[in-house]
Amino acid sequence: MLPIALKAVQLQLQAMGASRYELGVRVPSDQLGDGKSQMILRNNLTNGEVFEKLDWLASENAKGHHIYIRPSGLSQLTLIDDLTRNSLKRLIDTGYTPACVVETSPANFQAWLKHAWSLTAQEGTVAAKILAERFGGDPNSADWRHFGRLAGFTNPKPQYRLPNGLFPYSQLKFALSKGGIYPKTHEVLSEVEDRCLDQYIEAQRSIETRIGFERHPRQAFELLDYAHFANKYAAHGERHKADLTYATYSLQRGVPEIEVRDTIRAHTSTSAFVNRSQRDKDAYIDRTVRKALKQNGIYIPVQPTLQTAELCR
Repeated sequence: MLPIALKAVQLQLQAMGASRYELGVRVPSDQLGDGKSQMILRNNLTNGEVFEKLDWLASENAKGHHIYIRPSGLSQLTLIDDLTRNSLKRLIDTGYTPACVVETSPANFQAWLKHAWSLTAQEGTVAAKILAERFGGDPNSADWRHFGRLAGFTNPKPQYRLPNGLFPYSQLKFALSKGGIYPKTHEVLSEVEDRCLDQYIEAQRSIETRIGFERHPRQAFELLDYAHFANKYAAHGERHKADLTYATYSLQRGVPEIEVRDTIRAHTSTSAFVNRSQRDKDAYIDRTVRKALKQNGIYIPVQPTLQTAELCR
């Protein structure tokens, strides 16, 4: 590989900042007898191991095969595919500065955004859809582990063949040295949280419709405690379900709203909002309780922000 291509790979990996990567080599369908494309995968690779594969990737690319990369497993990264120059500019100007940007074909870009924390598969897919909707990315590429092109290799799609018969390189156009977290990350993650809760509520409503749902108050000593729901949804990324299910269950059985809020707040070390600011925690508790009340047929309007003012004399 040319030194400039090696440097592009190095800078892209530094900007993405994942602990492990997965490489994908796609063999186009017109090179295979069955008319279907084939993806060759190399998973769970460190930065060093990716570099060890570069000669192999270059030989595959020379055969007209496509070279891709993505984080291995869950990560903080989301790919937005098929961005124009205008949408890329709007992305940067409005507080969504990517960790890196790759021009995959003339005037067509992919952007990797880094969130404040690692997302589950469900959260990652929701985040990708939100960002694609917001900036005009390809909705079909909006999921939690979509491949992006690795800079320094050609894009051998027939429509991009140059007059000299060669293909254009995927070029690294922008890269933050340590893959900075974009400024609007908390705004997006709050929306992700809301959409995940909405999906969960809809799924629960569907189950209740199919099997019936009885609401019978129990005596206090018979009530299930928070630990029951925490154990039921103990997997990483599912604790928001524990919080919402606990709140819905308790409010249905007459537990005071303030007690429900205090119980969720008391489990900050293990709940869905661990390691977040106090403001984020309070907003999360408020959204969760409101959704639980809504499920019980109680609607509370959002209170306006109170502002202090000096009296005129």
